[in-house]
Amino acid sequence: MKEYVLRRSIALLFNLFLVTLFVFTMLRMVPGDAAAAILGVDATPANVAAFRERNGLTGSLPEQYVRWSTGILTGDFGTSLRGGTQVTDDFFSRLPVTLEIVVLSFTFTVVIGIMTGVYSALKQNSASDLGLRFFATLGLAVPNFLLLSLLLVLPARMFGYAPPFGATAFLDHPLDNLRLFVPPTLLLSIGASSVLMRFTRSGFLEVLRQDYIRTARSKGLSENTITMRHAFKNALPPVLTLAGLQLGGLLGGSIILERVMGLPGLGVWALDAIQLKDYPIVMIVALYSAATLMVISLLIDISYGMIDPRIRYS
Repeated sequence: MKEYVLRRSIALLFNLFLVTLFVFTMLRMVPGDAAAAILGVDATPANVAAFRERNGLTGSLPEQYVRWSTGILTGDFGTSLRGGTQVTDDFFSRLPVTLEIVVLSFTFTVVIGIMTGVYSALKQNSASDLGLRFFATLGLAVPNFLLLSLLLVLPARMFGYAPPFGATAFLDHPLDNLRLFVPPTLLLSIGASSVLMRFTRSGFLEVLRQDYIRTARSKGLSENTITMRHAFKNALPPVLTLAGLQLGGLLGGSIILERVMGLPGLGVWALDAIQLKDYPIVMIVALYSAATLMVISLLIDISYGMIDPRIRYS
């Protein structure tokens, strides 16, 4: 296990290097000059040259990447090209908002998707099974931005209520924080949980048809014991893999949620930075997103051995 984790950690660092190299190169290939875009058309050539020198935009692409990566290794993510503020400070001030969105939406996705999938499989072809499958299909068909927009429009039109814009820290006002974050993150998780529900149902039905399940029933074991001790553990590993893949969609969906709800998170920060060619901001958000996905994937792979003792790491 230790050797496997070490090898995966080394691969994770190498993949992060490739991600930063790809994003760095793609940003520099976008048409337009960041210095000219930020300073405006009235900037003199001397001002543009000084701006490039001050923000590390001079030299070849490999030289710029080496300067940026060297700063990353020392904990310096640079300064915003437009605002002139420290990117690291802005990142950690916005991180709690996006982190809460991702954690809540991922939790809702996993809990709702797995529970409804298992229940639907156990009640195969019943009215509740057909109803859950219908709502899962509906959840896949309706886009996130429409659901989040309805969260604002319907209460405003029907009750004259509009949720407050801006984030409230959980430790300062827990109830206000949950009232603000739970409804939109629950809606954000509908699409991902629908995918997970359908996948869980099909996987669970396949496990229930296995010979060892019939053997367990012939021994007189209760359905609860068969479901939890035999079927659930064997059906769970591929479901967890899909859940990890859904995290990428939730990271993208958090951008829509932050924009619709007016939340000061990393998503809208990065989106505005892309439009303004603010390279340091885009790079740190890309690094955070890639690291989050890779770490979650590693944790899921490690959990396989805990769920199914037949799995061995080599």
